[in-house]
Formats: sequence, structure tokens, C-alpha cells
Amino acid sequence: MKSSLRLIFLIISLSALAISLMQLAEHWEYEEVPAIAHNLMITTVSAQELHKNIIDAIEQGQFDDARMYIDIAKENGYSLYYDQYQQQLLENDTRAREIKDGVGNFVKGFASGKGSTGAGVAGAIAADFTVIGDARDLHTEYTHYQKNEPVDELVATLSGVGVGLTALTIGSAGAAAPAKTGVSIVKMAKKTSRLTLPFQKQILRLAAKVFDWSGFIKAAKSSKGMKNVLRAAKKAYHPKALKPLEKVAGQVGNIKKASSVADTLHLLKYVETTDDLRRVEKLTLKHGVNAKGYLKLLGKGMLRGGKIIKKTVGFFASLIGTIVSLIFSLIFLFPTKKKKV
Repeated sequence: MKSSLRLIFLIISLSALAISLMQLAEHWEYEEVPAIAHNLMITTVSAQELHKNIIDAIEQGQFDDARMYIDIAKENGYSLYYDQYQQQLLENDTRAREIKDGVGNFVKGFASGKGSTGAGVAGAIAADFTVIGDARDLHTEYTHYQKNEPVDELVATLSGVGVGLTALTIGSAGAAAPAKTGVSIVKMAKKTSRLTLPFQKQILRLAAKVFDWSGFIKAAKSSKGMKNVLRAAKKAYHPKALKPLEKVAGQVGNIKKASSVADTLHLLKYVETTDDLRRVEKLTLKHGVNAKGYLKLLGKGMLRGGKIIKKTVGFFASLIGTIVSLIFSLIFLFPTKKKKV
């Protein structure tokens, strides 16, 4: 009778152990931890190198970059000529000049859809938000197709997605705006040769599910003109397939929020996969506008952090259940024998 009861309890405890192990496996998740910038800086970047970066940035009129390097130097305890740098910035970076250059570059970016400065990029992004930019780019690529010229399918596809997202942004009272911003920045990165080839392929796979370029061509053949292009774009847009692309666009948008549009374009040069994008997002959320500087100074090694197990409530509950089940299983499997007196 005792042996039968022990067998029953053993089966129950082993079953509980198996269930708790399955639950533990579900909660056994790793969380990526960014590399510690300070440790990498003091071991790989000299004070002379930082000084040169600051002086070069000032001489080239890249005053925001100069301030970024100064901030990084101070943050990591470098002894440099900070008073001298501030004096040079005051002499060269006047507010009136900044406003004049900004307005001119904004207008150029709005008209051309391209930009090398922050204001120029902002102008190009603004054009996309008025549908002008997306319609212009989509029409341009469709014209290339009609003339049997090379077509930038990624720009065409993202432009089509942008047309659909603009309508969705208006209809959703701005809820789709983060995705629209991210898609526009990725398109700008492609047009200005800042996207790596592997990442281009990943983005195109996601975007092609949302905007059917072949379907757009068929719909656009029936008539001519910009209105026809927009009408055909809306027919080729499939919002139900948006979620995976929306996630990536949201990450790009988060990078932009923590830094700037111009910095985001630079940071995308380090992205080859969606995993890289996630790491760049984490890095930027941690270091803000200095993220670009850290990557310039330290390279992609800055993205290689460590991994730790996510210590969630579910993880600890499953771990405790596993330990308890294991103890009872061992007790019933190897019962202690009473010594004979």
C-alpha cells in the first residue's frame, strides 16, 4: 500500500516538475545590456584624438558635433582645453548665421526631398508629411519605369507606404504619425546613400507587403497625371500588413526623438539588421544626442553589449516551482529507510 502511494506521489511530483520546467523555459528570456561607454572610451580613445575631433568639427562648421564631442569628453573625465573651445564656438557660431542657413536649407530640402544638414532633412521630411514628397518620389520612380530606366524600388515602395500612412495619420488624428516619421527617415536614408545593403533588403521585404509595386503599376497604366498616381497608390496600399514595418519605423522614430533627424540618418549607417536597429535604439535612448559621437569614436563595438536573464515575476515563480517539484521528486524517488533497532 505504501509503495503504491509513493508511486502515485512520485508521478504527481514528476508531472509538476515537467510543467514547472516548461513554464521556466517560457520565462527564460535574455535582455541585452549596452556596452559601458566609459570603459571603452578610456581604454581606446586618447585625449589627443578627442581634441582633434573637436577642432576639426569647429573648423568645418559642424558646431553641433563639436559640442557633442566636448560633452562626451567632459562626461568621461578628459582634461582638455574647454575654455578655448567655447571661445572658438562663440566666434564662429553666430545665431543670425544659423537662422539664415537653416531657412535656406529647409526650403531646399522641401523642394528636392534631400538634405545634408538638419534643416535640409527637416524640410524633406516636412514635404513627405504634406504628401508632396511621397507623391513626387513615387511619380519620379514611375516615370523611370515608363522610360525603361532603373527604378529604385525601395524608394518607390516606401513612398507608396508614405501616401497610405499620410491618409491614415489624418484619419487617426495623428496616431500613425510615428510610423510615418520613421518611414520618411528610412526613405531619406536610402536616397542619401546611408542605408546598408542588408538592411535595405530587410526593409524592402517588409514594405513590399504593405505596398504592392506591381499592383501600383497595373493601376497607374489606365491614365496619366499626379492625381492618377495617388489614386493608384491608395489601391496598392495594404494597411493590414503594416504591423512589422510599423515596429521598425517606430524604432527609427524613437531614435529621432532621442537625438535628431540628421543624427538618425547617420546612425542608420551602422544598421545591417533589425537586431542592430534595436541596439542603436537602446544606445540612443541611453546617450541621446551623444550616441552618434560614441559610435563615431568607438565604431560598432559600442553596440556589442552583454546579456542578462530577465528577472520577471513569472521567472521567479517558475524557478521556485521547479525547485520544490524537484525536491519532492527526489524524496519519493529515493525514500529514506528506517534503521532497524
